[in-house]
Amino acid sequence: MKNRKHQVLLTAQKLFIKNGFAATSVQDIINESKISKGTFYNYFSSKNECIISIIDNAKEETDLKRRELLIHQDITNKDILIQQLIVRMDVYKERNLVPIFLVIFHSQDSELRDIIKKNHYEEVKWLAKRIVDVYGAKSRKCSVDSAILLLGMIQQMQHPWTVKSKEVSTVELVNYVMNRMDSLMGDLVESDEVIIDTFVFNHFYDEVRITKEHVIQLIQTFKETNEKELKLQEIELMNFIIDELKSNNTRKFLLETVVNSFSNTMNNTAQSLEIKEIASNIWQVIDSLS
Repeated sequence: MKNRKHQVLLTAQKLFIKNGFAATSVQDIINESKISKGTFYNYFSSKNECIISIIDNAKEETDLKRRELLIHQDITNKDILIQQLIVRMDVYKERNLVPIFLVIFHSQDSELRDIIKKNHYEEVKWLAKRIVDVYGAKSRKCSVDSAILLLGMIQQMQHPWTVKSKEVSTVELVNYVMNRMDSLMGDLVESDEVIIDTFVFNHFYDEVRITKEHVIQLIQTFKETNEKELKLQEIELMNFIIDELKSNNTRKFLLETVVNSFSNTMNNTAQSLEIKEIASNIWQVIDSLS
């Protein structure tokens, strides 16, 4: 049954690419697959579910192969990340998914377009986490920006208008882009400029709310990133804030005083912009306390 269902998916995919999604009917898929209407609806509730299954199957295969590459391996190994990026590109190429994405884009179907958006979101989220694995805790604050830049470079470098004069292999392309990321990461980590907040992005499909856990993570990441530049007094203030936030009986009046001191102490440092962001988030948590 699974093999028959897979053949129906392949037939549907071929028709979507050939005729367009809107112009392909369920009956077209039934006729081309030589199955009954009952069999089709036993597999899929609609034409949309057909194309969603095509995308989901590719994602499952990609996830599985990526996990296998990490078995008994060092997560900080950049070569493993390169192989994981190549896996997705190879799966998409083997399954001819790029035309499918174009079909969905031009279909104007909001349900399907949301599937593509979610697919992209999950890829960026996965890559941001792997960037932190490879480049360390200091890269966490810019990990989403870095992931989007990396994927953007890969996409543009393999665009048919870009590479029409030269055939570039997937391995060559990904290695080239990762080498450029090595050069960029130093500047991204040192810069206070971040376009997309990692916490907000990771909770994009949730109801975004600044929590104690989020603020604790921000402070701990800041400490790890700037440990060599921080003074003992600054570290003590941050540790106090973390302890208070972890407490079941957070003392609002104490936090207000300490946060103010924390902001003023580091007001004229190179990290002042980042401190302002952290302090702003702490104040949101304070405001939520009863």
